[in-house]
Amino acid sequence: MEGDGFCFEDSVFTEPRDRSKGRGDLYKAKKCEPEWFTEETNSEDSGEVHTALKFRADLAYRQKDFEKAFSDYCDCFVLLPPNNTAMRRDVQESQARCLVHLGRYPEALRIASTLERGVFNTDHLTCSLNLQITIYEHIGNLGKLISCMHQLVSLHPFNGWIWKRLAELYLKAHGSAAEHVRDIDNVDLHAGETDEHFYAPANDGGKSLDLDHFSTQKDVDYCNKTLSEPSLGKNFTKRDLWMCSCASFIRARLLFQLVHSQQASFVLAKNLMAQEEIEEELKYFKLDEKIKKVVTEMMEWDLSSEHIKEEGCVDTKSTLALTSYRTPSDREFKDRWFKNIITLWS
Repeated sequence: MEGDGFCFEDSVFTEPRDRSKGRGDLYKAKKCEPEWFTEETNSEDSGEVHTALKFRADLAYRQKDFEKAFSDYCDCFVLLPPNNTAMRRDVQESQARCLVHLGRYPEALRIASTLERGVFNTDHLTCSLNLQITIYEHIGNLGKLISCMHQLVSLHPFNGWIWKRLAELYLKAHGSAAEHVRDIDNVDLHAGETDEHFYAPANDGGKSLDLDHFSTQKDVDYCNKTLSEPSLGKNFTKRDLWMCSCASFIRARLLFQLVHSQQASFVLAKNLMAQEEIEEELKYFKLDEKIKKVVTEMMEWDLSSEHIKEEGCVDTKSTLALTSYRTPSDREFKDRWFKNIITLWS
């Protein structure tokens, strides 16, 4: 159709097509009753079975029934296919956290070690480190706890909460430097070949891990072993811990200040509360204002907007980000972040 310089497509004047024909049956969403997973599942779908077991275990964990939760997590893990990496790691971490609450620390550490060996990205490594931190915190091993925090800070150097936690641990270590601390350096966390046989239910109906080298009382009693000096003392003097704590609090405050203008609601409230807590902690150090200013300048050397933008562009789920990361030793971490500050007080 043409006229007066206008041109129309013939399709404009055709009847619209009835799109409802040939659609078939409409999709009907499956409705689940509350706590449907607490009943026995007879489904032939293995996915539905292990999902129900996982939910059942999660509920037991929430109710603090850690024995039952661990049992259900074990049953769930056996059914998971090897290629379901995400859920397998989730279930393994849950098993370890149950074992921590049950006081079975060697077994929890074995699972944590397995998870650490199987990381594919920095998210995996972060979860593994957080799990180890939880275990060492329950055991009371301050040296191992701080070493894990060093790795976590190295992965996330712009996270104020991690720096604040590290500062608190340094301060705690400084206060207990003369005390005995538990140490588990003698435990081989990397023993064993694969992870499949560690989490299967035992033949007698109970749930146990295959941990032959932890079977004797001597091996299990490692948790009560005390040393005359903390393992942290190899790299940090009591004076070092005091200075590193102070510098870490200042670094944490800088990071909180950097982001609080972008925050609102309860997130902002938590940020401001953390800054107030840091201010109270810094009063304990009784720093001269000139010294405080110098330390602040030293701890903000990498806080330019360009540097942070570059850091934020890293895909944490990328294997490239993980392969570019090298686990620092305690000495390397200390030299990178605190060498100049310690020299300042020498």
